Order: sequence, then C-alpha cells, then structure tokens
Amino acid sequence: MIALRMPLRLSMREIRKPHTHRIFSRRFNTSKEIQPPTAKQLQIVALRYAIPMIGFGFMDNLVMIQAGDAIDNTFGVALGISTMTAAGFGQCFSDVAGNISGGTVDAAVARLNLPHHHLTEAQLDMRQTRIWRTLGACVGVVTGCLLGMSCLLFMDTDAADRAKRAKELETIFKHVMNDGKQLFGAERASLFMLDEDKGELWSQVATDTKDIIKLGSDEGIIGACVTSGQLINIPDAYQDNRFNSKHDKQASFHTKSVLAMPIKNEEGKVIGGIQMINKKQKDKVIDFTKDDERLATMMAAHVISFISIIG
Repeated sequence: MIALRMPLRLSMREIRKPHTHRIFSRRFNTSKEIQPPTAKQLQIVALRYAIPMIGFGFMDNLVMIQAGDAIDNTFGVALGISTMTAAGFGQCFSDVAGNISGGTVDAAVARLNLPHHHLTEAQLDMRQTRIWRTLGACVGVVTGCLLGMSCLLFMDTDAADRAKRAKELETIFKHVMNDGKQLFGAERASLFMLDEDKGELWSQVATDTKDIIKLGSDEGIIGACVTSGQLINIPDAYQDNRFNSKHDKQASFHTKSVLAMPIKNEEGKVIGGIQMINKKQKDKVIDFTKDDERLATMMAAHVISFISIIG
C-alpha cells in the first residue's frame, strides 16, 4: 500500500493566485477550487437577506412604539413610570410579537418569488458573500425600523408628558387652588401652564373640572394676562372685549369678576397664570380688591417655588 501524505506547504504560485479558494481533503492529497460569486449573485444574496429584515424591523419598531406609548399614557401617568421604562416594556411586547409573527413574515417573503443566487454552501460561506449578506440584513432592518417609525407622524408624542406634568401639578397644586378658592372667596380657581411650542394654555388644576382644559395662549382673560405678563382685575367680564363667553355657555356658568395673575420664573419669563372668578360675599358677587391682588402675587410666588422643586 502506498502511503499518501499531506503537503506541508503551498507553492508560491498557488499562494499568489488571485480569487481562488482551495479545500483540502483530510484524507486525500487533492484540492478543489471554489469559484467566487459574481456581482449579480452577491446583489441577490443581499436582497434575499434584506427583504425579510424589512418586515421584521417594521413590525419590531411599530409594536414597540405603539405598546410603549400606550403604557406611557396609562401606567406611566398613573404610577409615575418614566418614558424610558415604558419604552422598555414596549420592547418586551415587540420581542414577543416578533416571535409569534416570524412565520407570517417568512411566508409573505416566500410568496414574493425573489430571484435565487444559485450559490453552493461553500460559496455562501465565503468572506465576501458573508459581507454582502450582513450588509443586506443591516440595510433591511434599518429600512424596516424607519418605516415602523412612520406611525409617529400620526401620534401625539407629547400627550404623556403633558399628562404626567398635569398629574404632578394636580398633586402639588390641588390643595393650593382649593385653599386659594377659600382664601379669595372665589367661586372658581384655576392654574394654567403655558406650552410655548404649541401656543397653548392648559390646566388640569381647576375647581369643578376633571379633564384637561386647553386654551389658545392669548385666549380670554387669562390669555391676555399671560401674553402681557401683567395682573388683570376686571369687575365685569362681559364688559371686557378680551373675555370669551363660550366657556360660560358650555358650563352653564356666569362669569362676572375676574382676577388673573401671571406666573413668572426666576428669569422673569411667564410660564403660566392663576385665575380667580367671581369673588363672593354673602351670596353676592363683588369685585376683587387690592388686598386680593397682593395675595395673588404671593400665591404666584409660592406656585413658582413648587414648580422649581418638580423641575
């Protein structure tokens, strides 16, 4: 029997030969050249890996955003959970949804009848093929994630932040406004915060109300107060052209005397306002006095100190 031996080294000619890969048999002194894939085959490889990842990326981001937003607007507001924590829970839902729907995505891609690369296992294992495969998957998942983010165009992304801030303000200021109502002898008291980006005044801290109130930043007496940065004391609201009576009609209420005080931060910037309506004395509506104006100034100072605490 003739013993076959594995060559110890390749010749310099074989080492320098370009675009050639050799597989040596472990038992025989033979080699087989693997032809590198063509540019078109590499493009097909990238395409076949990109298309499924578009579907997975789309579903992953869509479910994560929708679930995270729902958690942020419910449990996040009620329990004080941060937006990042809500996003983490959203990712958990996204991962579960990805596992459940993986077969659906694969089946949908299979129906597309994508072109085949006709590469062997050895060719698929070549370095340049792996690079194109990875590149295709990366491009696909990024494209899918960006498409999944399109739902943000139709969502109110600030809703949770407003609700959380409203919850904080409600907790901190509710007793202030209730005490203020009694202190001023007013029928109604409200605290409005200014949202400069949206040009709105909003409040959930108002007596006899449960829902968030939204007004234009220059709407009504409180809007004029916030816009001008000046205290406003009106004995009869219906005699002032800045007053908007539609809210009275909606609530079956009649506003007469109004005291509005702007809230300014340490830099002197207006960030909101306090409004007292209908000072009453012995079941009769009377005007707010100079003492009430000084009291409103003190209350605004207390409010801004609370706001600085909650950040």
